[in-house]
Amino acid sequence: MANVAGESAEKIADEMTTVWNNFNKAGDQSAEHFADVMTALGAATASSTDEIAQGIQKFAGVADTIGLSFDYASAALATITATSRESADVVGTSLKTIFSRMEGLKQGDTLEDGTDLTKYSQGLETIGVDIKNASGELKNMDQILEETGKAWQNLTEDQKVATAQTVAGKQKRFLLLVA
Repeated sequence: MANVAGESAEKIADEMTTVWNNFNKAGDQSAEHFADVMTALGAATASSTDEIAQGIQKFAGVADTIGLSFDYASAALATITATSRESADVVGTSLKTIFSRMEGLKQGDTLEDGTDLTKYSQGLETIGVDIKNASGELKNMDQILEETGKAWQNLTEDQKVATAQTVAGKQKRFLLLVA
């Protein structure tokens, strides 16, 4: 991966350690899988392998906590970076903010900006996405994002903007890009 990215082995090892520690808790993925995904996304988009690895470092801990898989996390980061051409640091930090808001759902928090998390879940319910499963447990983030993406296709622009504002707050432009 260092050769493909044109980066030092030490830098890539640091980035891969973050990925490994946060996305391989079950021990069922190889380091090669993570490198292959980042390399393929870098080649297929206007982002680079290194940008993806850097951005993932910004929100890997939160992504793991909310049940966001590496494949979804890296695809979201690559899509936003390629589309917006914002730096990996900016996109990664923005995704950390968005996913931290979602993480608060588990805790029943009120966010710093005064957003009550029931407002967040109600915003998604408005577009047909229930954040909890039949047992009343919070669904993993992959499932919530997949359901949101499916619902997104049938929304008007006004509904998209309103939902993005509720879910992502100031970072809504990035949610609009990935959904």
